[in-house]
Amino acid sequence: MPKEHKKRGRRQDKKRKREEENLALAAPKRQKSEDKDHVGIIMNGDETREFDNLDAIAGPAEIPFYGLLDEDEQEYFKRADTMLELNQFANAEERSLFLNSVYKEIGGKELKIANSQSCSRLMERLIMMSKPSQLKALFQKLSGHFLHLAQHRFASHCCETLFLQCAPIVTQELLASLEEQQQAVTDGEIYVSMENLFLYALNELNGNLGYLMTDPFASHTLRVLLLVLSGQSLTDANATTLIQSKKKENIPMASRTSGEPEMKMASRIVPEAFHAAVEKIISGTVAGLDTTFLRALTTQPVGNPVLQLLLELELSSSGKQKAKEPSSLFRKLLPEDPSEEDSNSSFINSLAYDTVGSRLLEVIIKSAPGKTFKNLYAQTFRDKLGTMAKNDVAGFIVIKVLERLNKEDLQSAMEQINPQIGLLVERSRTSIIKTVVERCRIRGVDVQPVADELVQAYGTDPVQRLIKMLRLDTSNTDGVAEDRKKQIEKEDTGKVHGSLLAQSMLNTSGELRDLITDGLLEMNTATLVMVAKDRTASRMLQCSLTCSDQTLKFRRILIPRFLGHIANLATDTIGSHVVDEFWAASKGLTFIRERIAVELLESEMLIRNSFPGRAVWRNWKMDVFKTKKGEWTFRAKETDGQVKTGIEAARERFAVATRVNKKVGARAKRPMAGANDIAVATAVQDLLIPFIRSADEAADTKKTGHGIQIEAGGLRTILVDGHKPQQLVQLLDLELPENGQGQHGFLKMVERILQYSVNTWDQGFMDKLYASTDAPGVASELILAVLNTNLHVYQVSPALTIIEKTTARALADLFGFTGSHAGGISVQGGSASNLTSIVVARNTLFPDTKEDGNSVQGRKFVLFTSAHGHYSIEKAAQMLGFGRSAVLSVPTDPSGRMIPEELSGLVDKAKSGGFTPFFVNATAGTTVLGSYDPIEPIATICVAHSLWLHVDASWGGPAIFSPSHAHKLAGSHLANSIAINPHKMMGVPITCSFLLGRDLRQFHAANTLPASYLFHGTSAMLDPADIYDLADLTLQCGRRGDSLKLALGWIFHGKDGYAAQIAHAFAMAASLASLIAAHGDLVLVSEMPPPCLQVCFYYARGRGLRECAEANTQVTESVAAGLVRRGFMVDYAGGERGALLRVVVNRETMLTTAEGLVEAVVNVGSKVWDELGWMNEKV
Repeated sequence: MPKEHKKRGRRQDKKRKREEENLALAAPKRQKSEDKDHVGIIMNGDETREFDNLDAIAGPAEIPFYGLLDEDEQEYFKRADTMLELNQFANAEERSLFLNSVYKEIGGKELKIANSQSCSRLMERLIMMSKPSQLKALFQKLSGHFLHLAQHRFASHCCETLFLQCAPIVTQELLASLEEQQQAVTDGEIYVSMENLFLYALNELNGNLGYLMTDPFASHTLRVLLLVLSGQSLTDANATTLIQSKKKENIPMASRTSGEPEMKMASRIVPEAFHAAVEKIISGTVAGLDTTFLRALTTQPVGNPVLQLLLELELSSSGKQKAKEPSSLFRKLLPEDPSEEDSNSSFINSLAYDTVGSRLLEVIIKSAPGKTFKNLYAQTFRDKLGTMAKNDVAGFIVIKVLERLNKEDLQSAMEQINPQIGLLVERSRTSIIKTVVERCRIRGVDVQPVADELVQAYGTDPVQRLIKMLRLDTSNTDGVAEDRKKQIEKEDTGKVHGSLLAQSMLNTSGELRDLITDGLLEMNTATLVMVAKDRTASRMLQCSLTCSDQTLKFRRILIPRFLGHIANLATDTIGSHVVDEFWAASKGLTFIRERIAVELLESEMLIRNSFPGRAVWRNWKMDVFKTKKGEWTFRAKETDGQVKTGIEAARERFAVATRVNKKVGARAKRPMAGANDIAVATAVQDLLIPFIRSADEAADTKKTGHGIQIEAGGLRTILVDGHKPQQLVQLLDLELPENGQGQHGFLKMVERILQYSVNTWDQGFMDKLYASTDAPGVASELILAVLNTNLHVYQVSPALTIIEKTTARALADLFGFTGSHAGGISVQGGSASNLTSIVVARNTLFPDTKEDGNSVQGRKFVLFTSAHGHYSIEKAAQMLGFGRSAVLSVPTDPSGRMIPEELSGLVDKAKSGGFTPFFVNATAGTTVLGSYDPIEPIATICVAHSLWLHVDASWGGPAIFSPSHAHKLAGSHLANSIAINPHKMMGVPITCSFLLGRDLRQFHAANTLPASYLFHGTSAMLDPADIYDLADLTLQCGRRGDSLKLALGWIFHGKDGYAAQIAHAFAMAASLASLIAAHGDLVLVSEMPPPCLQVCFYYARGRGLRECAEANTQVTESVAAGLVRRGFMVDYAGGERGALLRVVVNRETMLTTAEGLVEAVVNVGSKVWDELGWMNEKV
């Protein structure tokens, strides 16, 4: 209920004119309008009944006239009001003395002042500044007059303020000791509790409640009294809206004097008598009022808010069982009689489109018992939500309905509303879309259709889409006054709703979040700074940095974009909040925190001379940074728990060292223990962090097509210091000495290893089907090294065994292996997965081969894989004695996908030739083109010929995590086994590979062998759920706990987090392919968009590929080599027209990196083309 900024009236200079106004106001107000409450409602769908005068309820007698203040009195009270408003007292004691003097002056004149146009606000201000004893005294003075005061234009405001200020006193008295309560009696005063005073006031109003609820002034007082008696919070937004009058003037109050207690208005304890009084009010108010009259009140502007409150209190205080009683207010409005169902539906429908009645309908929907709401939804709303959403009034009802729907109904509602999203965006009614997004997130409903409609409504360009959503004014507003900015933004309500929609999208991981983050990442710096300084858009920016599960990568990319503008933002009223948020958002990015701090320090004087700047300086602890940088850095590195001061950290390190030294003394025989271990680990960490950080710092330069180059014994980049093998042997100078070189020699070699290794954390590493890991990955490797155990039997690795079984089962579930015997095992890599799957297939389909080998019964086994399949199938055939020729290559279509018809023909041909087909390998994500073989038709062929179907999803399998890409693996549930390598697409540390199976009993039967020195269980144990010695399922005995790396990453990121990363990687592949396709010197070979994360293409000036494949190959090889010196590492592979460039993007790849790569390829390619020009002319 918005408040209008209106004064109660101008003060008059002439006494005569003032007396006339007071006399007029003292007259009964009900005589002002004879037909102000003309109400019409629809009965039974078509009959309209008129209620011409809702004031016909019998009311109290005429309001008495309490007299007028003379001129001297009015002048004194005006001056007192001004002094209290300014509140410029030296201390609380001086103000208390002044209040006492004012109370003495108003003695006996309280009723006159409350009814005075010019002095009633003094009464309100006095009430707000009074002590409990003074409030109680005033309450007693006004007792007996509340019925008349509540109906007065000015005195009603005094009553409201008095009730609100006295409400906490009730709680204080209830919690006070008996001794404190007796204090007033021993002082000679008559003790009257505030509880009784409120009950006396209520008794005055009893008998007139039906009348008062329709009085324009008393209705507000009645609402306040109801809230006070109910014990509900008086400070939340809902309460404020219910009790605040549109015409009520806001009485300004200066800050309270330091040390003065402030009474709490939020949580309150009220006596049982108050609860009984509330029930009495509810029953007394509706007593004698039938359904028809109550429904008429629902659209009456004065009576409606009271009905809202009464209904809400009835259902909250008395419980929803109360709603079943025929005498309840709820049942009087909505009779349970089946004959009234049509009437109820018509009534509800009329309220939905009424500006006043819709407020009550919101309360009904929010508070109605579940069964009643379901009936209302089925009869009135289910098929109308799409239509209602388009209406400005009914749209609010749609929001309340959405908040109560279950998953199935919400899905249906979303389908109705989705087609209206374009219209809702056009009308700035995005609050409905926001609610749909939020409820779908809570209920687990797929929001992809909403994302698609939003793209249609706002456009496909990420930046313009976000600007349109935020209604961002891109014109410069630096010179506009702050109050004028507020006024402009207040008038544009759609701007606030757009920002709130964006924030709800950010809190929903997946495609909706990407719509916002993509816009932010592609936005130029000038626009980003404008967003940070915009009052509403900046809230969205802050949310993007701090929303749950936001990726470190996003924060690492976005925050540095503001570098160079930190001081400008820190001194801006709005932007300073964004800079404050950068501290929390840069958690784990210490180097970014340091760069921001340096910028703040460089502009110290400017920032210190600004009020918002001083707050930023304080929040960023810049005085500590300036004087004790080491301590500040320690705080900045702290990521979890309470940050310790420098001395606290030193004491802790000393205590640890003391404990370690004691342990070393007790274990003197161990030369490398305790303190030495800690020192080595700390020293290695000091080398690793700069290594990783250097890649982060180089990321910003990739967009230029050049990586950061470093002079160090030759020109090198952050990505790699490349040398030929013979040179690297000399540079590493690796010696394995007789006598240990200790920590010094150890660290020296670690430093060399890091210097001459490829930094896969660098954005330019786009060479292979893997990239850098992340913090959980690094931590998991450390944990495994510390545990240093073998995952072959449960006895030595209990926790890791449970983790592997649980993680493998969760992966199997994703692919549709949901049977009771489904699950998986971890293996050494994709090749090992494929090898193991062939062994399991052979030993399952032909059990005698486990004992007697392949040649038993003269069988000649053959296997099938696509022409683009991985070479590991042929290698496995060699290892297992089939021979390479036993692997039959199935032709592929132009996209690199296996042709099922060709497979069927080869199977028939093999059988007719006396061979025994038994195994088909389908590939999900081929090595070069990234193609996905069609699993479903291949599975049909395998079933027809009793063949084992294995899906090599080592590369493309993680797409199963992404709702938008899982369809590439359709039919995976039909396979017998699946290989997947999380260490590739998902960034889990190498190696982490799984072989999943539909029935692990087959794995056990195929691989188990007696080894009583290791496996102590019975070999007859065939239920996978009971197998905990996992080596009995595999070809391995020595097994590392690699599944821990995926498990910890899954816990850290969640399935949605991995889905977002994979979706981002596929989007980057599509973006890179688009950039290549658009360039005149590049020839795209991959599909558009690419099926996986590889993008294959040629460089050829003017797209003039040579006829000679060798010429194209030479260009490709030269370009790939030249890119390394520019900070990019890509690979090449054979193509139909010679070797082609193969670029592999990953979950960390940024769009700027893709743009920089294209620029680098074109620049290097142009030079190569010129250098090889003689050859090109020749061919």
